[in-house]
Amino acid sequence: MMMRVLEDELFPSTPGKVKIERTHAANRQLHRCFASTSTLFLWALLLIALTASYISFQSFVDTSSRYLTASWGGLHWERQIRASAAVRREDGIAVLVTGAAGFVGTHVSLALRRRGDGVVGLDNFNAYYDPSLKKARKAQLASHGVFVVEGDVNDARLLAKLFDTVPFTHVMHLAAQAGVRYAIENPASYVHSNVAGLVTLLEACKSADPQPSVVWASSSSVYGLNDKVPFSESDSTDRPASLYAATKKAGEEITHCYNHIYGLSITGLRFFTVYGPWGRPDMAYFSFTRNILQGKPITVFRGRDGTDLARDFTYIDDIVKGCVAALDTAEASTGSGGRKRRQAQYRIYNLGNTSPVTVPALVGILERHLKVKAKKHVVEMPGNGDVPFTHANISLARAELGYKPTTNLETGLKKFVKWYLSYYGYRRRVGSKS
Repeated sequence: MMMRVLEDELFPSTPGKVKIERTHAANRQLHRCFASTSTLFLWALLLIALTASYISFQSFVDTSSRYLTASWGGLHWERQIRASAAVRREDGIAVLVTGAAGFVGTHVSLALRRRGDGVVGLDNFNAYYDPSLKKARKAQLASHGVFVVEGDVNDARLLAKLFDTVPFTHVMHLAAQAGVRYAIENPASYVHSNVAGLVTLLEACKSADPQPSVVWASSSSVYGLNDKVPFSESDSTDRPASLYAATKKAGEEITHCYNHIYGLSITGLRFFTVYGPWGRPDMAYFSFTRNILQGKPITVFRGRDGTDLARDFTYIDDIVKGCVAALDTAEASTGSGGRKRRQAQYRIYNLGNTSPVTVPALVGILERHLKVKAKKHVVEMPGNGDVPFTHANISLARAELGYKPTTNLETGLKKFVKWYLSYYGYRRRVGSKS
């Protein structure tokens, strides 16, 4: 009897009742499960939405921050660019000058502006040497109506904006990491500026409409360990002695590619030891002048065989004439929309003085103009990438550019010393006691 009761409780006699209750129980379980899953799904959607909103907000904040802190952009900026690029002479050109606050860049920009060409400068004002000197050059340019954009040649967005704002006819590319010895301390800066920066600029040029003609600064350093003198453009340049030289050689190969593939008109200029007023403080003649005036010893390097080092010192005004002539004789690029229509002009020229002078002779000239005897410390040249001599063959530039240097080292250093004493405030008679 007891067993029957248990069976009735466990297994009711009405089969349908069991089915219905079991079905209701299953539905309740399914509903609870579905409700739980739906809730989780909704929470997940909410979490995803909040995360996406946060990311979007952060992106907006970052973009806004970059926009607000950028040193370029806006209607006022564009008006300054267009005013600076305005051509003021018949058949004038509109030139973007990179490295405009640099030594050569400042002089070239002023020469172009003085004859009525449109000029817009670009410079990142890095601290390789005293940025205050670059700021002073910028002020000189501003006084002549040349606007200099503070930005990096690696900034593709900035370059695109510049070409969108002004249809430049020419680019004078002088921005670069200079100096042979500094490459030992900071090799990455040479790849960043001289290789990556050049490619970024050429990408902007090949995509521009119209494509500009490009003139850029290579270097006599590409001749490297070449012992044939004077150096000629047809000489081999496959043995660089420094990373700086290697990046400039790479630049010549890169520009050739862009000329061949995209129809960019390109002229490379191999500068030979440029000097003069507003020069670079890292150059020997500049640092010698500073140390001689301060009574500090100067280090004069000598070749390992005891020979004096010699350089083909080229005065800045002569270099400027060569740069301007290269711009004036540059043919139009032949590409459109990033595609070449026909073969474009490609040239390389030496710009030197053709009269190498030894470093001791340079020091002697400075001593005469400063009226102060130098304290010389003569040592053997270390293996830092410097070469024992440079000597330019300029026959090609003379024939095709009309290039003819006219300033010898004696005259050029006299002008430099006069500028140096004026710029750095030496009011006393040089050579007298303080």
